[in-house]
Amino acid sequence: MKNDHMEKSSSDIRKTRFTVLKDQQCSLNMQVRLAMQLHDTRTQSELEKELKEVTEQIEHII
Repeated sequence: MKNDHMEKSSSDIRKTRFTVLKDQQCSLNMQVRLAMQLHDTRTQSELEKELKEVTEQIEHII
């Protein structure tokens, strides 16, 4: 019973982490687009690096 509860908790934590990362990925995508519209290449580059890191974390979960 205890192991079952721990497995469910672990699964819930994983789902929550995935959801947070997907939200962060979406937000970063919008910020990259805005930086592109404003022709802010430095900010765009920084955001793209952060986006790459978040995407790699998502791929690790999947």
